[in-house]
Amino acid sequence: MADPLGLIGGGGGGGGAAALRGQRGGVGNVSGAFTDTGQGAAAELGAEAGQTPSFAKSLLNQIDEVNKLQAEAGQAVEDAVTGKRDDIENVMAGAQKADAAFRMLLSLRNKVQTAYDEIKQVRI
Repeated sequence: MADPLGLIGGGGGGGGAAALRGQRGGVGNVSGAFTDTGQGAAAELGAEAGQTPSFAKSLLNQIDEVNKLQAEAGQAVEDAVTGKRDDIENVMAGAQKADAAFRMLLSLRNKVQTAYDEIKQVRI
């Protein structure tokens, strides 16, 4: 699966501080991480050509991505604490990226919940 924020480059769990300073898909462009509905995203989610993936499928994909980022960040922190890694910059970048992705997902959940609550209050 692709990195939704575009900050992890290769193995090891971190794209470095340069990735946080404005590369395409960096923290400054977090809102674009969950809005790509082009054919590339449709193909990635298993939708046929000409169809857009369902909201549920897209949301589940993003939840998996955030979970993966958090697992990678946790492993990177554990490796840094045990001495297996010495690149603290990449560890911090990975942890910040996972935090930003989680906050974005949490914000999306809150917006969906608010919309649902408003719909429940509509009188028919």
